[in-house]
Amino acid sequence: MTDLDEALERFQARSFEYAGGLSNHGPMAAEALLQLGHPALIGGFVDLYEPRLPPAESGTPLCSDERAAAVGHADRLGDWRATFERELEADTWQAVLRRELPALVEGLFAAGTHGLLRLAHAVRGIEAKETTPRRLELAFGLAYWAGSYQRLPGLPGRHPLADRGPAEVLARSTGLLTQVTGFLLDDRVRALDGEPRFAAEVEALDPSGLEFEKFLGELCREAARLYLAKPQARIAALHALTAPSALRLIADHLDEATRKRAACFALQAAAALHAITASEGPVTIVPEVEALAESEDEIRYRAASSMQEHAIKFCEAALREHSIAPDPVFRLAAADAAIHL
Repeated sequence: MTDLDEALERFQARSFEYAGGLSNHGPMAAEALLQLGHPALIGGFVDLYEPRLPPAESGTPLCSDERAAAVGHADRLGDWRATFERELEADTWQAVLRRELPALVEGLFAAGTHGLLRLAHAVRGIEAKETTPRRLELAFGLAYWAGSYQRLPGLPGRHPLADRGPAEVLARSTGLLTQVTGFLLDDRVRALDGEPRFAAEVEALDPSGLEFEKFLGELCREAARLYLAKPQARIAALHALTAPSALRLIADHLDEATRKRAACFALQAAAALHAITASEGPVTIVPEVEALAESEDEIRYRAASSMQEHAIKFCEAALREHSIAPDPVFRLAAADAAIHL
């Protein structure tokens, strides 16, 4: 059993959330540490992170006629986990993903995008090696997404304007609501329900001719730039990159139409995160960040040894995007996170 499997077993004995609704980032960060090239630090991270988490919720599998009413109800997370455990016992994990994901993509903001994120890390883990803990982690990821399912205002592409792509939608959405109350991201974005400008920007997206990989690349690149331009909102801003980038990890289990829909809803989620935070300011790179950005190995080490879950996950995602379509903005954003988170 690898360190990742041992970490997953320990985190699966714990709740989906803690401290009034904060997501359990443990399984995601442990898998990201493996990707960063520092598996030896997984055990130490688990020892540090696990004590904050309450015990896991118990649950009973949902009947087919109960499922619709349980979508988006976090008090049924234990039941959702038991439901997907049963499905994964009866079918291949690939078949379960193909069957379940199309219905989930519109609620991609689930738990501040952490439903998608937990599932994406689980998928990458089981694709590398199929083990019992990695198979069970798929049930946790699907359950978190289904139980926390959250739609945002506007239907992407309903009223498209020519050449309104992901960068333009993000830029035009940012800073729409700067006086937002609430602590959790999924609570804060509810302020957008009464903001018609946000829905209008999302619906103006032009998805004609959408190329999945190119679309995500543009979205992630603009999200990295905005992360650097909003140092006062790093936590919200980083999820505008990690969520769309996570779609790459599950893309092989989506048909073409669902991939395109998912990309549009990922943009909607990223736009929401920037709509509830202040408008961007000038990008100022401090010398320490600039120096660290020169070495990917140092970024990986600095992020991994920080033991900070957001730094670990964001740096891994930003460097992943850089490996796909190199751009200095990804290394700068990763270096900033490794230092400042």
